Amino acid sequence: MTGRSLADRRAAAYAMAERLAAEGRRVQVLDRFDGSGARSERTGMTAAVLARNGIVAIVPCATEGAVTVRARHEASGIRYVEMSVTGKDAPQESAAMLKKLFTARR
Repeated sequence: MTGRSLADRRAAAYAMAERLAAEGRRVQVLDRFDGSGARSERTGMTAAVLARNGIVAIVPCATEGAVTVRARHEASGIRYVEMSVTGKDAPQESAAMLKKLFTARR
């Protein structure tokens, strides 16, 4: 999740996690990600490992940090969805939209 303030990204991430957990999905929010160099690389690797093991990994991050996470997932063929948190009711609206993306059939 990218976009507005870190607080909004975190709020949207945890709202999304709650919705997915309520459906019985395994989910983990990686909320200590700041988008810098080695940390973004480690976070991308952690998210990929979780996703490979059937866990939805939600990473609230700065836009520039998402590049590394996106690249790692694309390289390994792991499903990846990027959501930008924007608007007045951003956290809840973003969580609802992301839930639709995750629960849609491929």
